[in-house]
Amino acid sequence: MKQNIPRNTIKLFTVFLLTFTFFIGSAYAENIDERDKLFAEASEPFLKGEYEKSIKILDEILEIYPEDYKIFEMKGVALSNLRLESTLAMQPQQNVVPRDPSNLNKSSMLEFYKALEINPNSTLALNGLGLGFGNFGEYSEAETYFKKSLEIDPS
Repeated sequence: MKQNIPRNTIKLFTVFLLTFTFFIGSAYAENIDERDKLFAEASEPFLKGEYEKSIKILDEILEIYPEDYKIFEMKGVALSNLRLESTLAMQPQQNVVPRDPSNLNKSSMLEFYKALEINPNSTLALNGLGLGFGNFGEYSEAETYFKKSLEIDPS
């Protein structure tokens, strides 16, 4: 009888562990699926150049997933692209609202910084900050971020 107690305990523990893993895995998969759907929803206007619409969706996603550095990266890129629309590099378009490129540059840098706080090895965020500092004429600071990005991923 005493020999069966350890076996029964191990069996019970195994059943409990498998059940726990199943439920946690299912809940985690649902969160990832929902996050991916929302991310795709933000990507659609982003790819069409509708950055303001994409940013609104990304802000909604960040309320649900505030620790997802990829969302901060995408928002930073969208803000940076909006900055480009306000420069001479932008192709002529109708009904374009004038924007302050300096404020958009600062805003995009803040998003890249938030991404780096979560993932210090984000080469996209490092390059985004390098570009942002370069846009402000802070070339030595920009170089620091570009070098760090190259150390992480030389390609």
